[in-house]
Amino acid sequence: MIDQARQAAALTAIEAALGAGAVDRSPAVLARYATPLAIPVGVVLPANEAQLAVALSAAKGAGGVLQPVCNGAHGLEKTGLDKVIVLDLQRMNQVLEVNEELAYCLVEPGVTFRELNANIKSKNIKLWVDFPGNPDASVAASFVERSAGYTPYSDHSLMQCGLEVMLADGRLVRTGMGAMPKSTCWQLFKFGYGPWVDGLFSQSDFAVPTKVGTWLMPEPPAFKTFMVTVENEDGLAPLLDVLGPLKLNMVVANGVAVSNALHEAALLGKKRSDYAGQGPMAASAVKAAGKAMGLGYWNLYGSLYGLPDNVPILWDLVNGAFGSVPGAKVIADGRGVDPRLWSWRMGTMTGAVASPPAPIAQWNGNQALTVNPVSPVDGEDAMRLYELSRDTCAEHGFDMVSEAVAIWRSANHRQFLPSTGSDQRSAARARACAEALIEAQAEAGFGQVFTEPGLRATVDKTFASGGLSTLHARVKKALDPTALFASA
Repeated sequence: MIDQARQAAALTAIEAALGAGAVDRSPAVLARYATPLAIPVGVVLPANEAQLAVALSAAKGAGGVLQPVCNGAHGLEKTGLDKVIVLDLQRMNQVLEVNEELAYCLVEPGVTFRELNANIKSKNIKLWVDFPGNPDASVAASFVERSAGYTPYSDHSLMQCGLEVMLADGRLVRTGMGAMPKSTCWQLFKFGYGPWVDGLFSQSDFAVPTKVGTWLMPEPPAFKTFMVTVENEDGLAPLLDVLGPLKLNMVVANGVAVSNALHEAALLGKKRSDYAGQGPMAASAVKAAGKAMGLGYWNLYGSLYGLPDNVPILWDLVNGAFGSVPGAKVIADGRGVDPRLWSWRMGTMTGAVASPPAPIAQWNGNQALTVNPVSPVDGEDAMRLYELSRDTCAEHGFDMVSEAVAIWRSANHRQFLPSTGSDQRSAARARACAEALIEAQAEAGFGQVFTEPGLRATVDKTFASGGLSTLHARVKKALDPTALFASA
């Protein structure tokens, strides 16, 4: 439980040190970070590293607890603990370097994918930005959360190279080759010398990121995007059985999205109330919803890249492989598919950074919790995960609204549980379903790749054996002994 008196004192101390312009207590701003179960007491907005160090010192001296976020301007990063002070780095938003020849960038934590893309396009640089679906997400937060996008550079943790963080005591640390003065390879060689520590600062409360390097994809000479629809619920298994070898052999190199019809309906702005009946939709209704949009029960989005003479060869292989799936339709021209969906989906795989047609949460509310299990790119396992998740959602009154992104050998799933932000009962119901999903998935062998701040304790329990939680606790105590940064 956070001590409210200490939080108030910490916020006052920060304001005294940085000035009123760096602190915001307005209800409208606090609501941007709030959930029905947690609301911050204030937001601190440092403009640079010097102000960040002052804010940390003032908060620590007053016994405050901070929750760092990279860019909360668009409401994408929520409060995990009630009465926490949000430390929002959105004003630290400089694109520090874009290197076209070596294909990398270095950014401050407040930079969004939209801003990075605009910077690159303004200089006519032929590099693609991979983003995880929302262009207003922070580039640094994507590394911190280990998000995944849709191009061949979809693995944002792998593509991150070079990091600077500020520890709880205000000291700056550069990782990898950046630890060496005059280094020429900070954004080129990930590991530096000695133990590689960048991963300690992803999905953790050990420090605050201040600079993040990321590799960018050179625009390829040729590419071909496509989608595959499968009409029946049980078609997921054969679809992924075909996809698995294509991913393993890097024939389809992008982050391949596989979504169900309700996910795509939500992307197009449709709502649960647009469909007949009460409670979770039956498989036949989901199938009908997909058919009405020119889609299947399952919808896969892939792309091929390479030389102009090579892409057609790959296409013949891929077209034939997916065409062998029962009930599958391979689409390369967008015919019969809503142009908004086709344009956005194809753009995500070819460096076009744009907002989706509609936010998923509006399917049945205005915000959503996500549950994020990982499975092999394997039909049997993916179907087993889907069925237990579908049934658990139904038990709690939720539709199964899901997307998976196949990266290398695994598929990262996002299962959406919409709720109404002003309704605590709605939010509590979503949280209960999320907790049940996490527990059921862990029991079946499927762990989480990411979780909402308020659900971390539930996920932590599923990783309790093997000493990992003990190791994390020891690192936390060493780097942040007073628990300045919130753990929720």
